[in-house]
Amino acid sequence: MRKFLHGIGNAFLTIVVLILIVYGWMFIEVKLLLKSYPEFFGYVFYLQEEADMVPQFEVQDVILVKKDEDYQAGDMVLYFDSKDSKYKVHNVVSHDASLTITKCATCEANNPAVTNDHVVGKAVGKVMFMGAIVGFFSQKIVLIFFAAVGVIFLVVSQYFEYKPKTVKIEEKSVLKDEDQLSKK
Repeated sequence: MRKFLHGIGNAFLTIVVLILIVYGWMFIEVKLLLKSYPEFFGYVFYLQEEADMVPQFEVQDVILVKKDEDYQAGDMVLYFDSKDSKYKVHNVVSHDASLTITKCATCEANNPAVTNDHVVGKAVGKVMFMGAIVGFFSQKIVLIFFAAVGVIFLVVSQYFEYKPKTVKIEEKSVLKDEDQLSKK
């Protein structure tokens, strides 16, 4: 039972530590290095918040974007829309040396042109089920719950592991030792 509780506690704490490392990395990238988005080894993860790219990307899909300047008409790119002050993933309609024109999948008209320095990179796929996981772990109460459960399991397992054991001493042997000492 001790090993089971200890294993569960370690698993919960490992999950919490990994989540905190990811959040810490994102904090460092965005707040301290003043980047607009966190980057991992040349890739950016983008959470789709609107239904404008259905059926390619649904709401709450996590899109994997490769930081790349090599994209063409028909590719999907992540770019910063200064009009709405947010990032979007849309299809490229045309692209030249300085401007890129995009269009969402559900729109009739093209979006206003954006400068190429606003384009982050090309969307290369989506991470399955990651949107639901991100949404679940974004809630502070969930993180607090996992941390508390992990600490409780760890404390309980440590209690069972280091619980003082009562040692039964035979009275006869103690009396014999005292008799031998008194005879000397």
